[in-house]
Amino acid sequence: MGHYFRAWSALLLTFSLLSLSACATFKKDDSAPDTWLDLPEVERIRFIGNETFWSYLLRKVMATKQRPRFRPWKRGEPFDPAALDADMLRLRKYYFDRGFLSADALVESVTQDPETERYSIVIEIDEGPVTIVRSVGFAGDYPPELPPEKELLGLLELQPGDRLTLDEFDSSIARLRLRMQNAGYARAGIVPDTVVDPDTHEADVIFSLEPGSLTPFGEITITGQEQVPEYVIRRQVKINEGDLYSTRELIESQGRIFDLGMFRAVTPRQLNPDESGEPLDVEFAVTERKPRSIRFGIGASSVESMRYEARWLLRNLRQQAQTLSLLGRVTGISQTLEADLFDPYVFGPDTSMSYKLFALNYKRIQTDPFGTLSSVFDIVDPFPAYDLLSAGGEWQIEHEFTRRLAAAAGLELTANLFYDIDLTASEEALEGVEDNKLFIQYVSGQWDYRDNRINTRRGWFMSGQFDHSNQAVVSDASFVKPTVEGRYFYPVTRKIVFATRLKIGGIEPYGETTVIPSNVRYFAGGPGSVRGYALNRLGPLDENGNPVGGNSLLEGSLEIRFPIFGPVGGTAFVDFGNVFSPSFSYPLDRIKFTVGGGLSYVTPIGPLRFELAYAIDPDSDDLTSPFLFSIGQSF
Repeated sequence: MGHYFRAWSALLLTFSLLSLSACATFKKDDSAPDTWLDLPEVERIRFIGNETFWSYLLRKVMATKQRPRFRPWKRGEPFDPAALDADMLRLRKYYFDRGFLSADALVESVTQDPETERYSIVIEIDEGPVTIVRSVGFAGDYPPELPPEKELLGLLELQPGDRLTLDEFDSSIARLRLRMQNAGYARAGIVPDTVVDPDTHEADVIFSLEPGSLTPFGEITITGQEQVPEYVIRRQVKINEGDLYSTRELIESQGRIFDLGMFRAVTPRQLNPDESGEPLDVEFAVTERKPRSIRFGIGASSVESMRYEARWLLRNLRQQAQTLSLLGRVTGISQTLEADLFDPYVFGPDTSMSYKLFALNYKRIQTDPFGTLSSVFDIVDPFPAYDLLSAGGEWQIEHEFTRRLAAAAGLELTANLFYDIDLTASEEALEGVEDNKLFIQYVSGQWDYRDNRINTRRGWFMSGQFDHSNQAVVSDASFVKPTVEGRYFYPVTRKIVFATRLKIGGIEPYGETTVIPSNVRYFAGGPGSVRGYALNRLGPLDENGNPVGGNSLLEGSLEIRFPIFGPVGGTAFVDFGNVFSPSFSYPLDRIKFTVGGGLSYVTPIGPLRFELAYAIDPDSDDLTSPFLFSIGQSF
């Protein structure tokens, strides 16, 4: 029998000592600056015996690096025996942290090429048996504010039957501590104990809970602000002195302050964590952004071609954390100018208001100087029968009822000009293609129970919007247009996520209006819609292949997301949907399907996606687009 964390601590201590020794060996002598560069370099590092982890992952663990294969101008690390010895400990720790408690790493051979003087290293890995979690349980004082023990055990990362890994071990401790802190036990502690049976290679994990006493918030201070008044920041804080401590409320207050857009960093700090039995004093340390900034961006996608963007921001107008934003954006299919004034505090911290002026031009232009993207991805004009310029303004007020539930209402006034109209297009394609002005009143809402908005693993999301326009109030058309969408995410395993969505909408003209303007209708096809079809090319088309749009929309997706290695993941999906001419009509026998898959690469702003989609049984005049390239999840 042995204790997992005691063994790990001893191994870590030994590893640290040898690493310090290795660092001393690597230290460069300033008196002989060229000697280090003249040392023979490592040509190649090869592994044998590693069945669980790929060699490239093991090489990343090591301080010794081989000569880059795809960058021949780069050198490998100079061969250093002491560093290589330390690397053996690094490899053992890598396996140990992932459940292979008896794994070993040994240098099988070190050979030097007599001509190049470069070294080749062969490392033998003996993975040994993996240790499996046999049971997980609690000991100590179990707070009554927590859910039942069985329910809480089911929420932990570490579960019976899993491999005993350090990441899941630490994540379980962090989750338990967070649960107790959200229940008011700010100074809660957890003492883990893991007993491993060396014969069966199974482990029993016990988490001893030490909640301590319930703790209220003490004094709440704000530091670091210079231009933004303190009261503007303080009104975003949801916690008050005397409230029972909650990490959730503390983090939510941090997020609300950051969402003002005035700060580069907002850091909550506990000022007296060691004063047991006393209220917990909290400080929010803020780092302000510059009052003015200019940003430039360049991007690309299989829909927009090259994308260029410039944004000017003026922060903290009237010393009230208001923001004025001026935006210019040019893509291969549209061009935008936009001015946006945002006020984060109207009647209270949960209500915001925005005012927007904009001009949006849908016109196909060449933004790719070499035409590469257009030829590879077959980028198409979203409205080939005409170009469209929309200019106007929008006012919106939004209220956040809870951190999960929000609603908005607004008014939008636009003047819409159709130009460069293809007069050879059919009457069907040109029906509704008339200059118009619209005054739309709308309400919208969303209910968000996702665990992460960028890379969701669990939860659901619902949203809806209801648009209304009436000829008696400025508009040239009278109609109602409700649209709703739901998304659901379920972790099939620890790493595989099943995601699905369904979107449905309809437009109903009334009064003297019989034809819905083309700029109001639904269109489908492309990323975020039904992949495999070109942008706007799913739905009614005329004989020339021009999209007509429709008054009814039904579309959805079923998707499996899974990791491959490191930041690279994979997807497999089925998309379905169509656009229909009649209002609120959804004939299921006319639903189109596509299947596909792809790769994604995780970045700080969302996954970079490369996908292939195949349209099943498209009509002869349907325009399909199998290649997709974009940033962010499909939904």
